[in-house]
This record gives sequence, structure tokens and C-alpha cells, in this order.
Amino acid sequence: MAGAGPAIGLRGAREIAERIAALRADAEEGPLCGSQVELIDTLLAVRETCPFALEHLRDLSVDLPGLAQAIERFERRCDALEARGVDTASLGFEASYGRTSMEYYDGFVFGFLAEGRPDLPPVATGGRYDALTRRLGDGKAIPAVGGVIRPGLLLQLGGEA
Repeated sequence: MAGAGPAIGLRGAREIAERIAALRADAEEGPLCGSQVELIDTLLAVRETCPFALEHLRDLSVDLPGLAQAIERFERRCDALEARGVDTASLGFEASYGRTSMEYYDGFVFGFLAEGRPDLPPVATGGRYDALTRRLGDGKAIPAVGGVIRPGLLLQLGGEA
């Protein structure tokens, strides 16, 4: 790091050195075996209505027991939606949703799409991002949820969303 020039930014030399050490340790880890990759691919391919997604996820949890808590939270969320009159049997679930467009979200994420309009972006998106507040709060965790609604898109759809 000494030959990299003057330090610019908010990270100190210690934090940078720790990050470099973590990256090196990660690089030394062996690759996932084929069966692990296959399980992850199968998990990310889950795209069903909520009841069928829960069933599929429970089946996967036999080989991926670390999913158990997330599946329980998802089931409780579905129960809460049902209690509020939402028909979860018609509500879609996509395990890979948000992986490339909602990077700082670390929990449940959602998106509302205009039915029959795959040409349009989501009408609304959001989710949980507790880890971000913990990181920005210097270790102090604050439960956080947020989202965005695109009013122009709602107007364009004329209330059909």
C-alpha cells in the first residue's frame, strides 16, 4: 500500500489492509463442488406462486438446512398477508428477484409489476436493508425497510396496475 500514493477517501490504512486480507483469504478458498452449485442454481430457479414456492423451498431445505429460518419467515409473511386479505395463491415468488438490481437489500424484497406489460419496469419495489444501517451506523443495527413507487408509471397505466 505504501507505493499506492497518498490516501484519499474515508477508509483508513487498517481498514484497507483488513479488506485486502479478507479478499486474499476468500481467493484461497476452493471452489464450490458441482452438487453445491446445482443446489444453488435450483434454489435460484424457484419461481412459483407463494404456496408452491414454500413447498419447493421446504423440499430444498432437506439438502440446504440453512434455509429453514428464511422459510419460516417467508411462511409467517405469507400468513400475515393472508390475514390481511391478500390471496397468496395468486401472488408470485421469485427466489432470484432483486439479485442484480437491489444489492443493498439483505432481507425480504418485493416488486409489483404491471400484469401483461413485461416491457415496463416494476411499478413499485422495495424491501429490508438492515445490514446497510448496521454498516453505516458503525455496528449499531436499526431495522430498516424502504421502497419506491413510480407515480408516472401508475398514471400511464391508468389505475390498471
